[in-house]
Amino acid sequence: MQFGQFSVAQYVAQFRWLHEQYVTHHLRVELKGCAFRTPAGEILGYLEEIWLSGNRLMLRGWAQVDSATFRLGPIARQVQPRSERLDVSTARACDPFVGFTTSLPFSKAPLEIELVKDGGPPFVITHYMDVDQGRARAVRSLQWQFWRELLPLILTIAKGLRRSDPDIRRLIKTSLRLDQGRSIPVLDKRFLAAAGVVHPSVCDTLSAVTIILPVFNAFHLLPEVLARIEVNTDLPWHLIVIEDRSTDGEVRPWLHGWVSRQPEGRVTLLENEMNQGFIRSINRGFETVSSMARTGPVIIINSDAMVPMDWASRLTAPLLDPSVASVTPLSNDAEIFSAPVICKGAELKPGQGDHIDTVLRQKIAGSDAPQVAVPTGVGFCMAIGSGWITRVGTFDTGFGRGYGEEVDWCRRAAALGGQHVAATNLFVEHRGGASFGAEKIALVQQNNAIISNLYPGYDRSVQEFMRDDPLATPRLIAALAWLDSLPETEEIPVYIAHSMGGGADNYLKAQQSEKSATVVLRLGGAERCQIELETAIGRFVTSSDDLGLVVRFIASISKRRIIYSNAVGDHDLRDVPAFLIALSDGAELEILFHDYLPISPSYTLLDKDGVFRGVPGPKTTDAAHLYQCPDGTHLGLSDWRSLWAKALHQACRVVAFSESSARIIAQAYPDIARRISVQPHQILQPPSVLAPGSGVGKVVGVLGAIGLQKGATIVSALSLMLERRHDIKLVLIGYIAPGFPLGQRTEIHGRYDTKDIATLAKHYGITHWLIPSIWPETFSYTVHECLATGLPTLAFNLGAHGDAVKQASNGIVLCLPHDKLDAKAYGQLIVTGVDGS
Repeated sequence: MQFGQFSVAQYVAQFRWLHEQYVTHHLRVELKGCAFRTPAGEILGYLEEIWLSGNRLMLRGWAQVDSATFRLGPIARQVQPRSERLDVSTARACDPFVGFTTSLPFSKAPLEIELVKDGGPPFVITHYMDVDQGRARAVRSLQWQFWRELLPLILTIAKGLRRSDPDIRRLIKTSLRLDQGRSIPVLDKRFLAAAGVVHPSVCDTLSAVTIILPVFNAFHLLPEVLARIEVNTDLPWHLIVIEDRSTDGEVRPWLHGWVSRQPEGRVTLLENEMNQGFIRSINRGFETVSSMARTGPVIIINSDAMVPMDWASRLTAPLLDPSVASVTPLSNDAEIFSAPVICKGAELKPGQGDHIDTVLRQKIAGSDAPQVAVPTGVGFCMAIGSGWITRVGTFDTGFGRGYGEEVDWCRRAAALGGQHVAATNLFVEHRGGASFGAEKIALVQQNNAIISNLYPGYDRSVQEFMRDDPLATPRLIAALAWLDSLPETEEIPVYIAHSMGGGADNYLKAQQSEKSATVVLRLGGAERCQIELETAIGRFVTSSDDLGLVVRFIASISKRRIIYSNAVGDHDLRDVPAFLIALSDGAELEILFHDYLPISPSYTLLDKDGVFRGVPGPKTTDAAHLYQCPDGTHLGLSDWRSLWAKALHQACRVVAFSESSARIIAQAYPDIARRISVQPHQILQPPSVLAPGSGVGKVVGVLGAIGLQKGATIVSALSLMLERRHDIKLVLIGYIAPGFPLGQRTEIHGRYDTKDIATLAKHYGITHWLIPSIWPETFSYTVHECLATGLPTLAFNLGAHGDAVKQASNGIVLCLPHDKLDAKAYGQLIVTGVDGS
């Protein structure tokens, strides 16, 4: 029984797949944490959150230890707690940088936690997790959630199926949030060839190959396709061309002429009397191979695949293992083998494909690289091992004119023990399905439904492959080579950024929006460095704990320009200046001062007691300006600045975002004062000008995420003080860090969008803005947003925000004493400023 394109059975199979994918993608199993208790009973921290998501165990907590190693079955992950946790430091009067977040591939075993404190002997805590019970609860909850989200789509789906809407699959996946990724693959240095190592040719160890090439139209590509096979094939070869009754009258006569010029016995030309389609043409090629009694690997190739130099030996090398049934190379358009972005096609400019292949051939360790198992091969260019066609059979003609037949064949081979792998050191350009044209979308949709019905677990295996991406390392090499060879791009910005969000991240996003392609090296996440490629095609993200390995990758971008934005949160900040120097070897380096990390480990320049007393001298003994290294030793401020001075002197440009910031930088590094460029930020969405409030009382608005350095102590004291004042009210449009109590009369709005600032100010009746920041900010978007409303804006007389209110007609400057942080005195100063305005 048919409805639309597919049978009822096929729709049922697709529904089952959809339900399975939904549960797999959204499953989050919450598990109980545990305390980190020494054998003597002392509590050193807590594993506060454990959850299972996407088959990974996610861990978050805090610990006052040198290192914590989490072991689950055969996998272990070591972390050094360095994330900022103000709530912990407030409660325990300790260093705030004690937080951690990490993850492990899940296996059903107890979680072992090995802790090392003050360089002493490690001790182990075993934590038993009741995963089965937690999973059962989570799955039950998801069943209801699935139906709640699916039912509103039923009518839309029915209409889409009736009119065979090709966009219906994307609509469903987007609506059910199945297109959101979860995990970030980690780079594997085993793929990389050692510097200067030349890998020996494997030609002598491989058999002659038979190449099967179906041809249907695409005459504009055919001469180059055949010329490349003729010139670039580095193994003894025989070519079987199947001309599939092209409607273009030039194809067949031209092929006759080309074949006549080949050595006798080199090419077999078969001509279909009627158009048979890709699958039947390939099967005719398989039958011809059998009738000719040819042994050795068989390679099927599309008439829009452009093979590079010495391709055949690299493609067929994995077939020396008789258990390998198929091998597929990387490409610009080959589903899970695609680069720069998985499952997204990229049109290449002339010469790009060969350049990418050359880089892969040089950088991948050939047969020494890890073998990557894949769920399927892709038939645009796929090598099949000797004897596997006989064992598995030919392609299934039930797939019509093509698409999906290689998946079916690979699944049948897998059932017989066959392995499918990627040729990680080979890149073959695919010029976009030219041999199928407009039929492609309909064929893919129809045949994907058949695959889902025949092999219920296949879609899940593909999703897991995409999530874990074992091809991330060669894919990154190919992606960077693609990026570097874009002819229209003169410069590739490589930003070094942190993982903490905020204004600096907003600035970075604005910069990226103006570029066609960028690279971001984000420090301080679950892995030490997250590598993000942003392109017009899409986004590719991978990660590594090894900064040296990251340098090896980024150094391959000849057009790179290194731009340091910030690095707060990295677990060993001593390495950052040398990292910048290594990245910029042979390239320009630009250092931006979004904070003052190059001046002091206290990147806000606050002393230990939370007071800014000017730029600290290199001989200071204040603990805030001494860096505690992961090994427990301390680095003085003089040595800290010596490390950063090397990077600053190598920089072609040093950028400050305010005159105040430039003065501070020049005081710490007077020898670079002339090279400091001041470039103030611009507000992207200035709020509307507001009329002064007409109410009886005054309402003070605090805008943003208020942490310790942003004045959380002052806001807390002011809020409690105003409990006794009914003529002044405090409203927080944003949120405050944990551990800073607010009075009951203080309203908290929570997260907001900058475009809503004026609307929210009207809603809450705000008459004054307060910028409570107690550090000399390098630039403050918030103060400029507040001033833009026209309402009186109060700020302390320090940093960029202090300068901004001094220069504004609606600015009110509060004199901040530099002796100690007396929150109540500061609160009274604010009240006086509000009363007098």
